[in-house]
Formats: sequence, C-alpha cells, structure tokens
Amino acid sequence: MNLIVGGTGFIGGHLVEYLFQQGEISKGTFRKGAHLKTMDTNGVQGIEVDLSDHHSIHDAMEGVDAVYNLASPMPYTESDFMSASAEGLLNLLEAATEVKAKRFVHLSTLDVYGFGAARVDASGPLHPAGAYQKAKAEAERLLLEFARRNAAPKVMVIRAAKAFGSRDPSLALPFLRMIERGEVTVPRGGSMSYSHPRDIAQAMYRAAQGDLRSGAVYLVKSFDATPEALAKGVASAVGKTAEFKKPGLLSGMAIAKYASEQLKASLTIDVQASWAELGYSPQYGLQAACDDVAAWYKKEPWVTESA
Repeated sequence: MNLIVGGTGFIGGHLVEYLFQQGEISKGTFRKGAHLKTMDTNGVQGIEVDLSDHHSIHDAMEGVDAVYNLASPMPYTESDFMSASAEGLLNLLEAATEVKAKRFVHLSTLDVYGFGAARVDASGPLHPAGAYQKAKAEAERLLLEFARRNAAPKVMVIRAAKAFGSRDPSLALPFLRMIERGEVTVPRGGSMSYSHPRDIAQAMYRAAQGDLRSGAVYLVKSFDATPEALAKGVASAVGKTAEFKKPGLLSGMAIAKYASEQLKASLTIDVQASWAELGYSPQYGLQAACDDVAAWYKKEPWVTESA
C-alpha cells in the first residue's frame, strides 16, 4: 500500500495515474477544498490530512509500505514557510516510523542549487536563496539526517528539473495562452533541464521499488531545451502560428515571475550517475512533452480561458 502525500497537485496527479497503471494500490492525502477528480478516477482513496496534526497523519499512514511525499506548504512569510515545511515533514517521518513503512520517497527540486550555477551534479553545493528554495533545502537536510540516525524507513530524495507537461500551470499554460493570442514573449535564457511529470513519477516509483541505499539523492530530467524551443514546440504541436519575441522594457509576459527566474537561470544537470543507480530512463523528449501538452489542450481547450 502506498501513501501519496500531495496527490492532488500537478506532479502528484501524474504520480497517481502512474502508480495506478503499475497496478499499485494507493491512498492519497488532500487539503480541504482540493479537487479529487484524478484520485477518484484512478482508484485512490482520498484522505483529508493536516500535516501539522500528527494524529490525522498517523491514521492516513496505517497499512502503508511506501510513502511518496510531494507536499509543499505555501504560507505567506519565509519563517512560516520554513516551519510549516519542517513540521509537516517531521510528522510524516514519525508516523512512517510508527507504522513500519519501508520506503519514504521525497520529491525535491533543482532549485535548491539556487539560480547562480550553470551545470550541476548530485554532489554540487546547494545555494538556496528564496523562501521556497530554503524550505526545500531544509527538508532535504532533515531527511538525510533522519536517514543517518534510522534504519527504517529507507529515505530517498528525487531532485527533479523543472516540470513541464500536460496540466502544467506555470509554463505550459502561459505558453498556450500566448499562442492563442498569436504573440509569445519568451523569457531570456539558454538551454536548461526539464522533467516531464510522468518521468518524475517513474523515478519516484523506481526509488520506492529498488533496493537502494537510504539517504541517496537522485537527479532527474527528461531533456534540455531553450525556452524558445519549448514554446515553439508547443505551438507546432497544437498547429498554430505565433510571433515570438524577447521581453522588452514595455512588454508584458504571461509567465509568473518565479518561473521566469527559473528559465533565466538556465540550470542544466549531469544525471548519468543518478540514472545508472536508479535504473531510470526518461520516456519524454522535447517533442513528446510538447505533444503531451497539445493533447491536453485539444482535450480540454477551455483550460486557457482566463478566470
């Protein structure tokens, strides 16, 4: 039995689908008000959980062998962000220990390296800057400290490159909206690493299934591309033409500030050592990822309508 913490999110939804297709039985946590369609249609039992409430976490954890943690609390201030992230993670680890879970797979991000490096590997130093990056880095520190002190559950960390694929709200959706208007303002940036969420799901599943060392950190990506190549790939896949521009002093961009900063950082990763140990091979290249976004758009064209 699996417990998917954060199964209603963008990447969590893809993990829910992936595990169901592997024949896995799962439970999934959600916060009040979350949309449960993906969990419901993939046979996942939804359980409302407050990560600050140890009792509700323990109840959800009953009978669980593997925990997939994709939770990412988003309080308003940096101090609240750090405390909420740490508190929720420690509560999860404590409950997983109590029910004798065997694996705890945590999803992190390449953003823990900060936005200053150009190319990194799993041993590279971390330079988190903002609240989100610092909280993710602190979560990794707590997990690796837990792994040093405890034999079970085994803890594995997946550092994924920026996720891009169907249902992506931070990059694919803004690209689609700009393509519909016929004018795409592409953030400045060089080639960087991206992960399709289904490839992330594959990596997390392999970490949970394999006989891997506790405390291991794995880097995951699907392909490298420039922001312009990515946007043009989406336009081609949906069969529309658009004018592509670089941002100017007066030009507006539909892409959120943080996502734009990620693209400008142009972070690429060396993954061969991680892939070999994890037994992972990406299924999505640039074209396949863009085709996946196009298929989502053609199935649900109303997603691009502004609220």
